Amino acid sequence: MSLPWTILLAIIQGLAEFFPISSSAHLTILGALGGVTEKDALVFFLVLHLGTLLATVVFFWRDLLHIALGLLKGDRGAWRFAGLVALTTAVTGAIGLSLKPFTERMVVSPGIVGCFLLFTAAYLWASKYLRVGAKKEGQITWLDAALVGLAQGMAVLPGISRSGSSITSGLARGLDRETAFRYSFIASLPAIAGAFILEARHSLSAANPHLADDLVGILVSFCVGCMALWLWRKVVIKYGPHVFAPWCLFAGLFGILVALFKHGML
Repeated sequence: MSLPWTILLAIIQGLAEFFPISSSAHLTILGALGGVTEKDALVFFLVLHLGTLLATVVFFWRDLLHIALGLLKGDRGAWRFAGLVALTTAVTGAIGLSLKPFTERMVVSPGIVGCFLLFTAAYLWASKYLRVGAKKEGQITWLDAALVGLAQGMAVLPGISRSGSSITSGLARGLDRETAFRYSFIASLPAIAGAFILEARHSLSAANPHLADDLVGILVSFCVGCMALWLWRKVVIKYGPHVFAPWCLFAGLFGILVALFKHGML
């Protein structure tokens, strides 16, 4: 993969991982245009997730430090929150692992991904009609955590936005927008870190012939991701996730057109 394509895909990852437009879908569609092979895509796309994972840690460092100190002090609220995150992660992992054989084949299938993007557009637009909730962090229930985990687990399907589905799930359960935003991203950290460790940890070894490109990709996705998180927080709190539904509709139709073109049907 050329350096320009590495940088372009890293920029897309940094933006689309946080905006509710599915980073995996955009990487799949652009990867199809750039001729990225399935073997390269599986590892490289996960490598880019390391950059956005680090961006999430940096963005929420105060919250994470507060939780860690609370755990050390034996604070019940901190331990309860950690338990909620653990439940979300367990549900996400169970669903993600069960869908893994299907998702591996989809990373080079822009048509299928385009269809899932249309689904994402539909539920994002539906979120416009949800009543604004008022539940804060201390009021998150175990059922709320499980449903957010369910949404995150389904988002392993390229085209289903992780941030969009998990935030919308939280909003549907009555969380206020700030709480839904924070919980969605903090609860995503263990699952994303686990996926990287399981699937792509060896990519950062000196034996990797693409190590330099991977490091550039991580740096770019980290920097872009920090900016995207800051902007996404402002948008979701003021307007809600539905403002990105038209983009998902456009991207989904474009993905389907790319698939038709690749198969000589256009």
